[in-house]
Amino acid sequence: MLILFGRHPTPGRCKSRLARALNSDEAAAAIYDAIVRVVLLRTSRERDDRDTGGLQLKFSCASSDDVAACEALFATGGRWRACARNARDAAAIEVEAQTQVDDLGARIVEAFRREVDGDARSSDSSIGRAVCVAGTDVPEFSRAHALEALALVEGASSADAPRVAFGPSRDGGFYCVAARATRANCDALERALAGVRWSASTTLEECARNCRANGFDVRATMPELLDVDDDGDLDALLAERLAADDERESPAVRDAFAEMVRILENSRAARP
Repeated sequence: MLILFGRHPTPGRCKSRLARALNSDEAAAAIYDAIVRVVLLRTSRERDDRDTGGLQLKFSCASSDDVAACEALFATGGRWRACARNARDAAAIEVEAQTQVDDLGARIVEAFRREVDGDARSSDSSIGRAVCVAGTDVPEFSRAHALEALALVEGASSADAPRVAFGPSRDGGFYCVAARATRANCDALERALAGVRWSASTTLEECARNCRANGFDVRATMPELLDVDDDGDLDALLAERLAADDERESPAVRDAFAEMVRILENSRAARP
């Protein structure tokens, strides 16, 4: 199970730091929309050798007010629909609202708890389905990264300490977290993520330390990726992509990145 945390690309309600840098809520929202499409393409369309049983996806909205609007984007004719179809069964991604609290840690824990409630195996605290929660501001995040995180937590035996896996981001945070969705793990995660200083250079370090203190075997060995918070991050991402020039990428992914470049250039040209 992969749960993508995101929001509707409404101008003024997403990517506030990027909007301030570009002096345009509309440009920031359009860039975020393109980033989400890239993430959806890479997580629901790309295949991986480890992907033998399919990967179920959910889109979890930061605001309950976004659910209907995001469902429309995933519906027939919506611009996220073609990106988000599951390649195996062509089913649309389920859209839900995150628990409506300000603390990111509490929202992450609640996402895991919902999977416990929906999993009949959860009565046995040593089992539980593996769940990965990821953000939608990391364009390089792919199905392969999600499967790697899930494999890390699934690799622990019932005799081992429960595992939690983090995908580290360059700014000191993390772009995904994975664990088995059991009541015991959720309780431990709730303690570990309580009071964490989010959006800091030490966020991942603090989360990992707290998780170890609460009995987890912490794995943070996944590739370090760049999350896009401001125009400097976007410049770095686009420069790295230009240098790499990966011809294996789908035309849809290339088009979305080209759209980001156009929006960025136009917004900068329009600044006084």
